[in-house]
Amino acid sequence: MSDELPGGWCHCIVGDVATLHRGVTYTKPDARKTHATGFLPLMRANNIGNEINFDDLVYVPQRLVSEDQRLKVNDIVIAMSSGSKSVVGKAAQLRSRFDGTFGAFCAVARPDPVVDAQFLGWFLQTKEYRQRVSDDSKGSNINNLKRDDILGVPFRLPPLAEQERIVEKIETLFAEIDKGEEALRAVRKLLARYRQSVLKAAVTGALTGQDGSKWPLTRLGDLLEDIRYGTAKKCHPDAAGTAVLRIPNVVGGNIDLTDLKFTDLTDGELSKLALRVGDLLLVRSNGSASLVGRGSVVTSDAEGLAYAGYLIRLRVDRSRLLPSFLHLALSSPVIRASIERQAKSTSGVHNLNSAEVKAISFQLPPLDEQEAIVRMVDEMEVRTFQAETWCRDELRRSAALRQSILKDAFAGKLVPQDPADEPAADLLARIRASQAAAPTRTRRKAMA
Repeated sequence: MSDELPGGWCHCIVGDVATLHRGVTYTKPDARKTHATGFLPLMRANNIGNEINFDDLVYVPQRLVSEDQRLKVNDIVIAMSSGSKSVVGKAAQLRSRFDGTFGAFCAVARPDPVVDAQFLGWFLQTKEYRQRVSDDSKGSNINNLKRDDILGVPFRLPPLAEQERIVEKIETLFAEIDKGEEALRAVRKLLARYRQSVLKAAVTGALTGQDGSKWPLTRLGDLLEDIRYGTAKKCHPDAAGTAVLRIPNVVGGNIDLTDLKFTDLTDGELSKLALRVGDLLLVRSNGSASLVGRGSVVTSDAEGLAYAGYLIRLRVDRSRLLPSFLHLALSSPVIRASIERQAKSTSGVHNLNSAEVKAISFQLPPLDEQEAIVRMVDEMEVRTFQAETWCRDELRRSAALRQSILKDAFAGKLVPQDPADEPAADLLARIRASQAAAPTRTRRKAMA
């Protein structure tokens, strides 16, 4: 963005218009998942999105929390440390009263009472700000921001009256965008429900106008030629040996050959593990129960590859069962619910073993009926995918439009200037004079 300033604006830094306060340090035994007397809810980086969310809070003893660490309305919570560059520096403003605090991996920018607090809050959501702090974050595995990385960010200060007009305009425009995005998210939910209803209709016969209750109830184990776990050998990224499919390569419903790993297998091992077209790979062990039992049908581009130990391969008797029909049956609501109940574990790792897979039962249509069902589901999937792609693209356009509005706002192009406004230089001089007159101990506390 150009350094040329609109009339009445002046250059400063974030530290001229806000103080920064680091979050609460606590040990794991200090924290708890539920509220109790003498404890305060604590925000972490996962609570920072485009807005503050209050999901998955932890609670820490109130004695650990200083007065400056208690959140106030209009505080801007910032992620200061993260393993992800996409998270570090992320900021959102607290718009309503919340009797809580924030963790040590976060900080709060507290706007000076003389400026429009929400004007600064919107600035800390701009692409310009995020790029600046992303470049400043350093660390080998964890990206960290220092105090001066935030306080030293250049900031263009408009007259106070113009700040208020800009905030009003941003929020008017964003409210309209919010309505559009809410409608798009509603469509995506409808599409997800539609997909589930199609899968249910597929396995009950309703999709093709048949009475599925007349199809024989068949145990999956009776339809398999082979069921086998993958290799437990350690894999490496070097393209030497046999390529091995892992969970990320199969959970999207299609085989994804990006980010392959490799291992060394003997001829005997490979003869047992080599994939054939039409094999079905399922996730058998995962921290998320919703992924257990998910998988993909092997296509020709993955033929001959091996697969890892957290996967299980099903090779079906194709004279009775189409792999593609089995895939959609295992994705249907009733069977999914059964799989997730079976796989649930209190240990944090959810599992589905070969005996449990073999025990899955479903109504088995004749082969020609399976073919008709798969064809109809595929046609509906294409239409659903097109609609979902449109929704995703529109949401991306909305995000880009938000950034375009913010860019214009902080370049002085969103609302007209008024020569009658008090110049921002006078406002900044008052802020600095007020800070200089503050007691030394108060100033030091604000910098702590």
